[in-house]
Amino acid sequence: MTAFAKARKQPLSFEGLNQGFYDGLRDYMLGPAGRSPRTFNTYVKRLRSFLFWAESQQLPVPPQFRKTLRLAPSYVGIDALTQAELLRVAALDFTDPAVLAHPATAFPEPPPRQGRGGRGVLSTAAHVQRCEWTRDVFLLCAYTSLRHGDAQELGWQHVNAKQELIEKALNKTTITGLIPYLDDDVFQPVALLAKYAPLQLATCLPFVRDPWRYLPHIAHLARITRLKLGMHIGRKTYATLKVYQGVPKSLVMLATGHQTEAQFNEYLGINEEELLASHEQTARRLPPLEKRVANPPSSCSTLTQPDADNVP
Repeated sequence: MTAFAKARKQPLSFEGLNQGFYDGLRDYMLGPAGRSPRTFNTYVKRLRSFLFWAESQQLPVPPQFRKTLRLAPSYVGIDALTQAELLRVAALDFTDPAVLAHPATAFPEPPPRQGRGGRGVLSTAAHVQRCEWTRDVFLLCAYTSLRHGDAQELGWQHVNAKQELIEKALNKTTITGLIPYLDDDVFQPVALLAKYAPLQLATCLPFVRDPWRYLPHIAHLARITRLKLGMHIGRKTYATLKVYQGVPKSLVMLATGHQTEAQFNEYLGINEEELLASHEQTARRLPPLEKRVANPPSSCSTLTQPDADNVP
């Protein structure tokens, strides 16, 4: 708010909380400040809470703030990977020279270390390893709907292979997520965790420091340019693709931990091609149109023109 007041060159006041203030704040946060609609809505909610308190203290709060300070739509386009994009991320082979060429350029080998002490600089090979670990943590989020923090904490005590289920108390809501632990053509959590089982770590996957540093390079290698790749994209991808697979929302919500469908719907991305494919998989098949025109249903033969005598 302070940065906005400076940019606007006008101090904040109760009298200034009008439509112009709201429009300016929205344009500033979604524009120059580079904040998301969700972050903007958080600011609006906090401001409204403050104004309700100020009103209870009989401060000169403008009564129209209830209508003026409204939430912005928080969904802005497809905020999830398509099935094809997710498969491209999973297919990255960090032993392939063509894949290794990019991180080798992005993280060149550091010069020989001089003297003793200080923090060592990571080698190119260490960066490549962290790239692969980051990719796999992202896949775990996409395969299980876990948030990044929950994915990094996931341990074998949460995995019940016999029941094919992951059960973990989710940090944000303390609700226990019930997540399928089985592989299909798209979601492969079993194979992913089995990859690291021989390391006998305290968690299912290695801890990755600063994964945000490597996600842009993973997006580049997987040819993903239409959105900024983040760990939260994995969670939204799970919700979206599971619905496209035909899993009822109520069952997907058992994994994501959402308590209302309204909250869950914010995680769904609409992709026209996948939506059409989903409908085609479940639609009732009919003969080609030309055959239906040439051979109309027999029920049509019972329809006759009304008698002239019966027409009013």
